[in-house]
Amino acid sequence: MQRPMSWFGSAVLLALFVVTLACPAAAMDVTQLLSRVQQATSPGKDMRANVDFEMTNATGESIHWAGTLYRRNVPDRRVRLVLDSPVDLRGTEVVLMPGSDNVSQTRIFLPGLRRWRNIEADMRGEAFLGTDFNYEDLGFQHMEFQEHKLESYDEESRDCYRVASIPQEGWWYARIVRCIDKKTYLPLRTEYYNRTGTLWKVRTLDGVKTIKSFPTASRITMQTIPTGTQTRITLSEIQYDSGLPDALFEGR
Repeated sequence: MQRPMSWFGSAVLLALFVVTLACPAAAMDVTQLLSRVQQATSPGKDMRANVDFEMTNATGESIHWAGTLYRRNVPDRRVRLVLDSPVDLRGTEVVLMPGSDNVSQTRIFLPGLRRWRNIEADMRGEAFLGTDFNYEDLGFQHMEFQEHKLESYDEESRDCYRVASIPQEGWWYARIVRCIDKKTYLPLRTEYYNRTGTLWKVRTLDGVKTIKSFPTASRITMQTIPTGTQTRITLSEIQYDSGLPDALFEGR
């Protein structure tokens, strides 16, 4: 199946918010709110899960990939994704870690070339292996480098906070709008706008269930509006705080 170039991107991982300013809870400081969002989307000391990618084009045709996702928060934040299928992608790895310039450092191992490739700053907007996530979507959210505004909005009768963010200069998105559940602080929906103000992509989190006291979204879907394509990540066999070894996050 041929797919146009689109974007992958957290985070293991990563938001949209809704709020009514007349509500007392709306007085919450935006910085405090986003700090809770980061904690909610990366709970525990570490996490392991089976991961399934489903890429669907504009005509409804789809393909699947499968692999394993690892994440840790201590002693530092790191994410590792290892693909097991299809055969031509088996052994592909992605390792994410915070860089010294407060921008996620991304490395990808390509088994066909038997070498690691560093994703440079000017490449972070490229699609991750043709999915609807890009490399920047995969990285950690450095919200302290964004301008935020708490807005008033209500979506589908859900009690949510809505926050509009203007990323720092040089990011691939000009505006990001997040809707965050008031109870779980999970970003249920994130809208990404391009430099012309056009809605470019929408990410949603659903299939939320509690695992080891942590509300966890088991499905993450990224839609690219102009192309009509989408990529859905489904997590299963999710385990928290299993004591993942440090060597696991160094890649091969």
